[in-house]
Amino acid sequence: MLVGQARSGDVAFGPAAAEAQRLAASAGAPQSESWIAAEEALSRAVAAKEATARALGDIDSLGGDRLQANSGMAPSDLAAVQQASAEVFAIDQRQSETIKSIQAALGR
Repeated sequence: MLVGQARSGDVAFGPAAAEAQRLAASAGAPQSESWIAAEEALSRAVAAKEATARALGDIDSLGGDRLQANSGMAPSDLAAVQQASAEVFAIDQRQSETIKSIQAALGR
């Protein structure tokens, strides 16, 4: 469920980030109309990333809660949490790198 949430968030992030990249590539000087449009598009991409960040936090919390409640975790449960965490972490990292790249293009 949480991996699906992250994947859905990634589907929303893709077009938002692509638009922000496109606008950043053609943005004028800071505070110009084109730069402001690119900044607004970047804000939409950051907002679209929220679903992935939330899923990653929820997976970490779920794993921690289960460990604390049960004084451990079954190996199969641990493997499932680790696999989900790794997949969502990879999505989150890719999205973060994309955002950093757009920010750099905008001179931030």
